[in-house]
Amino acid sequence: MRQPQLLNWRRIVVQLHLWIGLALGLYILLISVTGSVSVLRPDVHRWFIPRSVPIEGTRLAGDALQDAVRRTYPLYEVTDVFERRRPDTPVMVKLQRDGATIDRLFDPYAARDLGLAYPPITEAMEWVVDLHDNLLTGTTGRAVNGVGALLFLTLAITGAIVWWPGVSRLGHSMVPGKPAKSARFARRLHNALGIWALALILIWAITAVYFSFPDPFEQTIDYFDQDLTDAERPDALVRTLVNLHFGRSWGMAAKWAWVAFGLVPAVLLVTGGITWWVRVVQRRKTKPAV
Repeated sequence: MRQPQLLNWRRIVVQLHLWIGLALGLYILLISVTGSVSVLRPDVHRWFIPRSVPIEGTRLAGDALQDAVRRTYPLYEVTDVFERRRPDTPVMVKLQRDGATIDRLFDPYAARDLGLAYPPITEAMEWVVDLHDNLLTGTTGRAVNGVGALLFLTLAITGAIVWWPGVSRLGHSMVPGKPAKSARFARRLHNALGIWALALILIWAITAVYFSFPDPFEQTIDYFDQDLTDAERPDALVRTLVNLHFGRSWGMAAKWAWVAFGLVPAVLLVTGGITWWVRVVQRRKTKPAV
């Protein structure tokens, strides 16, 4: 509790933390950046895809709608027109030309085109989300993410152990100090940021394991609470942790905060890399040959 630096086993934990960090470096950077971007996924769809149209005049339907669509897209073959039940919802039109199929949105009141149903920015967002969730390789990537999350969890736990400075230096180790362009500041920022963000990092890691390997979690819940109709089952805790993982349930301010928080692992990677480079690599280079 007072002088953890003197413990022999702590050196093993330091090395474990170091090597896991080096091994997961690019993976952590990838997951950190894509996770931050993914927070805004619903909003990007809302911002760039019209969800409603003004209810002004008569809503075209049936043959009249089909004729209006064909007049609006004379260079395309109209293969499908999907009408919606809600009166303020755009119509989705499927068009074909030269073997290529596109989906566009159509205003059935003003008889005008509203743009692509899936604009490039939303397709790019879906690519980023798939990269974050599945590494673009489906269930295989999801399983790899689960292993990566377990290693990331180990990295967080070993980092907390390595961080512990002793009771007398506790307050000093929780602040990064005055910003400076130095390896010392990078090390102190790494330590302070890591401990302040530890709870959120643990939640991200645990929920990421859950997304990849849900069965052990569900079996554990069923073991401790076998009554599936029990209103006090721990499922609510799981849902809360999942909501904390995504940060999408508490308004736009919380989402932007999660975008920033999501970059914390990337910052920890950079600051940890600087610390390792200065304290290990450069020290070896300057060490005189025997």
